[in-house]
Amino acid sequence: MKDIESRSYDSELELREDSDGRTITGIVVPYDIEQRINPSLTEVFRRGAFAAVAREAHRVKLLVGHDSQKLPIGRATLLREDARGLYGEFRVSKGQRGDDILELVRDSALTDFSIGFQALKDRRRADGVVERIAAHLAEVSLVTFGAYGKNAAIAGVREESTTPNLDALAEILKDLKK
Repeated sequence: MKDIESRSYDSELELREDSDGRTITGIVVPYDIEQRINPSLTEVFRRGAFAAVAREAHRVKLLVGHDSQKLPIGRATLLREDARGLYGEFRVSKGQRGDDILELVRDSALTDFSIGFQALKDRRRADGVVERIAAHLAEVSLVTFGAYGKNAAIAGVREESTTPNLDALAEILKDLKK
């Protein structure tokens, strides 16, 4: 089995109010953007590179900092390719760790996507740039710093606006009576 490589992507955050506040969305991998990974490697992912994984999004786990020693914080609910890149929606599981990570995303302290992948088919151009034609997406992580600039974006965290948190409301009312 090939080693899993990782790449990070810088993001922008936009809040949306159409769910329960536990879904992170955005471009996970930008397409047709050449990026220098290190002094000897410049790569570009091509549209179609992740076509196979898009059909099995539920298998892709959401990690923090590629730390596979800790449990995932969630999983992909949707992966699809569009003109900009591989778009993803990730459900963050309820719990203290998931809540903490969501707060960091909302505060724009965590803004970057990173992927763990295995190259399946590459093409090396005459200028040395490696074109990623097909790849297996092993995992997606939220990271502090991304490699691809603003081209892989966390587009939003969906927020719930229809069901009030009655426990929180009761606490507020209790504090107001004091």
